Amino acid sequence: MTVKQHLRTTYRRSRGLIATVRQRGDAAYCPCCDSWQRSFRDLVMPDRQCWICGSLERHRLVAILFSLRPELTRPGRDVLHIAPEAMLATRLKRHARSYVGGDLTAEFGSARIDVLDLQFGDGSFDVVVCNHVLEHVPDDRRAMREVRRVLRPDGWAMLLVPDVQLPHTAETPDIDDPDEMLRLYGQRDHVRRYGWDYLDRLRDSGLEPEVIRLGGLITPATASVCRLLKFGEIEPLFLARVATP
Repeated sequence: MTVKQHLRTTYRRSRGLIATVRQRGDAAYCPCCDSWQRSFRDLVMPDRQCWICGSLERHRLVAILFSLRPELTRPGRDVLHIAPEAMLATRLKRHARSYVGGDLTAEFGSARIDVLDLQFGDGSFDVVVCNHVLEHVPDDRRAMREVRRVLRPDGWAMLLVPDVQLPHTAETPDIDDPDEMLRLYGQRDHVRRYGWDYLDRLRDSGLEPEVIRLGGLITPATASVCRLLKFGEIEPLFLARVATP
């Protein structure tokens, strides 16, 4: 663990301990860290981020999915976690045979991992988790093919991307102005905003996507207490498997 990672982990744990005392309540529940709080922290929108583990809506949705479909995290699997989220890493590590987590700079995990050129052999992993990464990557199709390459035939990949609403993906490769990217795509380091043709890109890369809408599987009370709505909607989850010929 690098000094930067150690400091981040120490800060996160300290913040969690303080929040456990200060924010104790029964109005908001985080399934990632199994904690009840008076409310969540404001982040862009009110009452959104767990004070203790830092989860957002998408992380809590994934935690609920894992509870509803335990076969996804059954013991003995080899897991690759790209740009690892701490609040999901704990769950993924718990029963994994092996776990590798990292990103381009090894800032959030122990390994340096380039999703455009994964340094692993074909079929190395049963599980690949790569959430909110592809919208940052210039050549997303190449990244999808790399995920497909390292995934075993009976494995699965979680490839969440934000705010999929329109039919077609919006992207302008020659734009390099962060302010314009913010205006077009919602964030200064996003290079596109995915539409529903995202599913076609996954299929073209050899992956068969499954769209999971948890809104139809949980009660409105659960959605409310876990603060799962983002901009008034529950975001879809995208699970993918190796496409069969």
